[in-house]
Amino acid sequence: MKKTLLSTIAVLALTSCSGGSDNSGNETITPIAQTGEQAGKETTVRTQQVTIEGNIDHKEYKAGVESTVTFQHFPKNVAEFEAAMNQLGGEPQGAVVLQLMAMELFRNDSVAGRQCIEKINTEVNVPSVMRRLPDILRRNDSYSRPYLVATFMQGATPQNGYNPPRPYKVKVRTHPVHSYERSEMLKGYVIYLQVESSGYDTSWRGVEVVKQKGDDHYRVSNCPSLYTQCKEIDWETDEEFQGLE
Repeated sequence: MKKTLLSTIAVLALTSCSGGSDNSGNETITPIAQTGEQAGKETTVRTQQVTIEGNIDHKEYKAGVESTVTFQHFPKNVAEFEAAMNQLGGEPQGAVVLQLMAMELFRNDSVAGRQCIEKINTEVNVPSVMRRLPDILRRNDSYSRPYLVATFMQGATPQNGYNPPRPYKVKVRTHPVHSYERSEMLKGYVIYLQVESSGYDTSWRGVEVVKQKGDDHYRVSNCPSLYTQCKEIDWETDEEFQGLE
């Protein structure tokens, strides 16, 4: 099963702001105030097509069901993240991709990135994520892994500098043995997923998501496998990480 979604939500949500169009057809929005490391700059909210291939059932557990999410670019600001969240947040695998998007935004803009981490994670999971991201994504030393998020993109490898082809593809599956679990604390059913990465000896990394009572979106409730230190770029290659668009 393949779902295709084309987002215009970001533009509609900001109609109170002054705006126009650039030559590419993207809406250019000038908000009343900006936050984060891009404060004071004009914000372009880009639309993009997202496809989800493979269906993960929201209620009935089936082992090892795979789904691939395809998208064109990573959000560059909170408005673009919110647009992506409206496209993807209603699906369990979409929440995994949104977490990766928020992490990548944090790498480039710590203030906006934190806002997005707070949006896509349950309240209890935010502190655990934020304790680790500054060290793993933003430190300027050998410990840091600026290409961490890229390792979860299909086609990125240590040998090619973790430079994936576009459009970006993320493969997610239901846990092969762990069924869905009712959570009194989270007031919802936790879905245990795994996302594929080329950056570890164990390629499938665990992520837990939940749609809490009264919520329209899935949120990440536990994900330490996403922010552990990955393998370095292969020392035998001349390829360097070029960043994610």
